[in-house]
Amino acid sequence: MMPLSSAAILQRSSWVLLTLLCLALYLPGLTAIPPVDRDEARFAQATKQMLETGDFIRPRFQTDDRFNKPICIYWLQAAAARLTAQPGSIWAYRLPSVFGAMAAVWLTHLVGRRLFGRRVSLLGAALLAVSPLLVVEAHLATTDAVLLACVVAAQGCLAAMYCAVRQERRMPGVDPADRGTTRYAVGFWIAQGLGILVKGPVVALVSALTLGGVIVLDRRSAAGVKPSADHRELLSSLRWKWGLPLALLVVLPWAIAVGVVTDGRFYREWIADLLTRFIGAHSAHAAPPGFYLLLSGATFWPGSLAVGLVVLRAVRRDLRFGERFCLAWLVPTWIFFEIMPTKLPHYVLPTYPALALLVACTVSTAPASMSRILRTRLVRAGFLLWSTFTLAVGIAIMGVAVVFGSGLHVAAVVAAGTALVIAVTCLRLCWSGHVARAYWVAVIGSVTLFAPVLQWVVPELRPLWLSRAAAVAVAQHGGGEAGGRPLAAVGYEEPSLVFLSGSDVAFVGVEGATEFLKEHPDGLVLLSDDQQPACTRAAADMGIALHEVWSADGINYSNGRRTRLGLFER
Repeated sequence: MMPLSSAAILQRSSWVLLTLLCLALYLPGLTAIPPVDRDEARFAQATKQMLETGDFIRPRFQTDDRFNKPICIYWLQAAAARLTAQPGSIWAYRLPSVFGAMAAVWLTHLVGRRLFGRRVSLLGAALLAVSPLLVVEAHLATTDAVLLACVVAAQGCLAAMYCAVRQERRMPGVDPADRGTTRYAVGFWIAQGLGILVKGPVVALVSALTLGGVIVLDRRSAAGVKPSADHRELLSSLRWKWGLPLALLVVLPWAIAVGVVTDGRFYREWIADLLTRFIGAHSAHAAPPGFYLLLSGATFWPGSLAVGLVVLRAVRRDLRFGERFCLAWLVPTWIFFEIMPTKLPHYVLPTYPALALLVACTVSTAPASMSRILRTRLVRAGFLLWSTFTLAVGIAIMGVAVVFGSGLHVAAVVAAGTALVIAVTCLRLCWSGHVARAYWVAVIGSVTLFAPVLQWVVPELRPLWLSRAAAVAVAQHGGGEAGGRPLAAVGYEEPSLVFLSGSDVAFVGVEGATEFLKEHPDGLVLLSDDQQPACTRAAADMGIALHEVWSADGINYSNGRRTRLGLFER
């Protein structure tokens, strides 16, 4: 058996390092954090009802059809819950997000190796792995981590075809049909089809904008050789004639089935939901352009440390083709989402792999002249602002643990101490010109920053987890899935309560609560404090006396209001 070369050992160790990093970030808190309202609880409950009813074509939340997302995430969550035999545990429904996030990190490493080399790709993939936005999405049973994996898969295939075209331009006489891009075209179109099944046309949008960006940047660059010919060959390498039918083959079986089952209503409601997001602010999630840019300092931490250097490098005209591809991936898509009226923090997640690779490339292959730039007041002010924010995060963690938790938890102290070490060490390294080392300090330190918070601090924020407390109380009094007493809720209609207490929870008004108690003398009623007086009077008018068996104060973070819940029986 031949010994492994140093390059092979480095290659294998990079995969092991990224895998361990992902596991250390994505597993803590997975089983401890209760279902999060509202999107995660809705996805998980709809999947849970699929397992209960055997209907795997039409997702439903209680009796309402859920037509705002396609089917793939529900299938993945159902498979995870079935394989783990834990249909009542939220962590089982989060597993597809964990694997989706890990796949996105691995694929980013592959894309980076092709575009920049192993050293840059390893740092870029690590920066993506530790970004708070991806860490959060890996802990939620929603679509975005799986969607990111589809995006990076499609973009990786597109990058491979882009590299092949540009390399073959330097090898005259090679038949374009024999350039080995067919397998990448197959992967590209399969990723497009899977992306549609996960979240509609997002993957296609990112790829289309990237193609347009590549054409613009290649024409702008002085390094291109007949770029128009390269672009024609790049477009032809996508094999449109059989590629589009391949993507449709992935989508059509379910698309036809759901159209038949719902008499076309799925498409009408899904298209209406998409148009609402593009034309007007959906569900009041409106923000002005620049929202994602301001938010990225936190959501892309610690990668945001040297984003300013990326901007300075991007204005140069002699960018390499790898940098041009990542800029074409990043800039048009980012601008598109900044212009959209509806804005949610996770919308720009598909651009983060490109941003992470650009940051890694900038700090790993910086020219000698970069040392002068690092000494400028503006750049140093950016480093100081980043360090100040990191310190503020550590202080905020302790504050949240004291105000909303059971006191100053040791996990919060560890996280805050880690934030202090990261802030001071990275600032010193950056001012000394060692930005890449500073990034690795932040990447390694992020494990001891995030893991204790996710595993111990967040689950202990009891005022935020009202549904968990209510579900425990309902179960103790003979209700919920394990008991026989039916449950109705007035004034508190969070999906997490349905997931934790059973699909038959009835959300009713004041009159509905009294009718519920007449029909179910052994029933339980969960009342919010603003509905308790009216319900008590309405029940008394019908000769029903209510007895409170449990109560709890907390914060309904879905609407930001302080709420007191009471559980009543006759």
